[in-house]
Amino acid sequence: MVYKKTNMQIFAAFMLMLLMLPFSLLAREPISAPSYLLLEKDTLQVIAGRDYDRRLAPASTTKVMTTIVALENLQGNEVVVPDKVVLGIPASKLNLVPGKEYQVMDLIKGTMIESANDAAYTVGSYVGGTEEGFAGMMNEKARSIGAYDTNFRNASGLFVDGQYTTCWDLALMFRYGLSSDRFREIVSTKYFLFQDSKKSIRYKNHNRFLFCFEPAIGGKTGFTRASKHCYVGAFEKDGRVYILSLLGSRDLWGDAVKILQELYADVPSDREIRLAKSNSFSLTSYKQTQVKKQITKKKSKRYRKSTRKAI
Repeated sequence: MVYKKTNMQIFAAFMLMLLMLPFSLLAREPISAPSYLLLEKDTLQVIAGRDYDRRLAPASTTKVMTTIVALENLQGNEVVVPDKVVLGIPASKLNLVPGKEYQVMDLIKGTMIESANDAAYTVGSYVGGTEEGFAGMMNEKARSIGAYDTNFRNASGLFVDGQYTTCWDLALMFRYGLSSDRFREIVSTKYFLFQDSKKSIRYKNHNRFLFCFEPAIGGKTGFTRASKHCYVGAFEKDGRVYILSLLGSRDLWGDAVKILQELYADVPSDREIRLAKSNSFSLTSYKQTQVKKQITKKKSKRYRKSTRKAI
């Protein structure tokens, strides 16, 4: 009787384990991205990954190569004039005005920090003669650094058939970019002040890790409905640099945090990630600001009031 009871207990425990098994597997692998990679920069040792040779649409992570090619072909002090095509390019954008002069370095920063599609198009067309010509330069550069499963057809990453990359190639491209001081400075910039003759616009970097995770060096986000969320970025730990890339994610920051737990015990919370979200830009009129300053100087201490200045 005791023997029979013991067998029943063992059987019940076994069935309970079978029922719980799928849930435990899901708990260990809750990453929505079909393709991701975490590797050590210098050795290319893979720390974590899944299907990272799969070709997928890159969205605005394309702008990593756009920036690399632009920086290598420009001094940085050139003046660029956009054409009328920029009016029809969808957001994100700097709302460039056709025929107006812009500093090319402002456009490069806008490309990476605000992920401005009109800036990427304008820089690409200036460097390559046409955006198609620039895409050819991007592909040539990608091949030269070993990114053989990548094909670019535009400078922005807006979805188009035949444009693809892999998490492996994306990591290689970002790794190459980090060898440039100018590239590294741009991707690590938290805020970008875009100026023209009438206003100053402050944009906040879309890479939330810069605002809530100290090991973050810099990175580039991307999203289109077709490609879903994409990301590539670099992180430091114990003197080493690690590169994370994801494609096709439905939960970018959740996926990224879970993957980074392979390296870090202390990662950003959901609340910290939410608070680090990119906010809308604010405007400051130079003329109005100057008038306010003049009025403030003329006021006596008795009637002086504090003035606000939007950034």
